[in-house]
Amino acid sequence: SGGEVAVVEGGEGEGGDGEGDERSHRQGVPPRPLVRRRRGHFDTTWSCGRHRNVEPGSRAFLVRLGVPPKGLFGAGTVMTAPVERRHWRKDKAAAGAKTGYVMLRLDALFEMPIVTFDDLAQPPFAGFRWGIRQSGVRVPGPLAEALDALWQSRCAAAVAATSAKPARHRR
Repeated sequence: SGGEVAVVEGGEGEGGDGEGDERSHRQGVPPRPLVRRRRGHFDTTWSCGRHRNVEPGSRAFLVRLGVPPKGLFGAGTVMTAPVERRHWRKDKAAAGAKTGYVMLRLDALFEMPIVTFDDLAQPPFAGFRWGIRQSGVRVPGPLAEALDALWQSRCAAAVAATSAKPARHRR
């Protein structure tokens, strides 16, 4: 288990569609890591929609699809099998709809995507549909390995870039 990657959407109601986030996307400023440094991870419940085949131990990536810039902004590990609960959208929950949820342990989370849709338009990623508005989509093994390698290099670069900046002092 854990060989393939689940891509989960950061869409409306599930993680935000990014409205208002464009103010924090400044040209030339690296995305700030948001994972707590002391623990090194952030646990959260996330909707995997209708997908019931998301396996514990799988690698998961959060995809920003709303307001540009679009791309991958978080990654971690699926900790639990999907559990069906009340839908996250109030209108659907009121109608009795249910959806699947998993527990994610995010080891990397950024304010803005560190792997953009422009990056994902290049080989070997170009043939995959990254903009699917549905959580729990599987990425095939060889592509998942290439994605994880790109993600790791971008994480290292983003963390190094933010670490190199002098700390701001609060008064």
